Amino acid sequence: MKNKQIVIIALFFTLVFGSFSSFLSNDKVAAATPSFLMDTKKIYTYAYYYKNTSKSKEYMTASFTGKMKKGDLWNYQWGDFFNNELTIQNSEGLIKGDPFEDSMSLQIAFPLTVGMEWESDGHIFKTISLNQTVKTPAGTFRSVMIDNGRDDTGTSYYAPGVGLVKYEDENGYVTELVSIKNSHYGRVLIKQNGVKLYNPKGGVHRTLKKGEGLKVFKESSSSFDVGGGYYVKKAKNTLFYTGFIFGTEEPLYIYAPDGQVYRKVPAYEAIRAYGFENGKFLVGGGYYVFADYHVLYER
Repeated sequence: MKNKQIVIIALFFTLVFGSFSSFLSNDKVAAATPSFLMDTKKIYTYAYYYKNTSKSKEYMTASFTGKMKKGDLWNYQWGDFFNNELTIQNSEGLIKGDPFEDSMSLQIAFPLTVGMEWESDGHIFKTISLNQTVKTPAGTFRSVMIDNGRDDTGTSYYAPGVGLVKYEDENGYVTELVSIKNSHYGRVLIKQNGVKLYNPKGGVHRTLKKGEGLKVFKESSSSFDVGGGYYVKKAKNTLFYTGFIFGTEEPLYIYAPDGQVYRKVPAYEAIRAYGFENGKFLVGGGYYVFADYHVLYER
């Protein structure tokens, strides 16, 4: 099963990334051009499968990690596997690629024009439609339809404000959007027993225990909203963090503020992250861990 998942997901990212060319020089977009970037406040779930087979669908989720290289860094997870993707939109178009390489792939070329063609490493891509209706389990979207090139018979559909909603090729391989849900952007750690969880009416719902970590969806100057209007008051015995990082297969290296290696953390040992800036996970006190292929981030 794992080998099948790796092959299918590798195919998905190959189709999405395409052949690489650099498009990072211009970071401005015309005001009239819609954004095809994914909503960083949402969690996306995709199904991937081959049509007309008895094999069941597999699923993967995409969640926002943070800003990197003038773009959005997204983490895709399926089963025990994960991958990272950098997405940028500028005056050239919508660009995707490997966040740890210097080259990117142009997915949608601007200006948006039916019949627009562009070349990347010998592949010719073409805009087929600017107003294609696409039905998916996540809803019906008005989308830009892209022919992925002469050597790739697949077709991609991108919706403004949503991003990729569907991909399909002549072999019956399909990736489609299944759901879009509100994402929590961090957690609140309960540092000692006795902290109260309040209901939307202000009454005490229950008393929390030391070590609990509740998802945070928004906050005010005095409290953390942990979903459904329930909240925890900000105090010395509560600590906000964005999520956890793990080294998969390789250890994590924590760097000190002076740039020297401070500590090596064994693979799969969780470290709390308090933020993400310029390709670095901030782990407190000015210490940090570089984002990399083997670093898994979970909110």
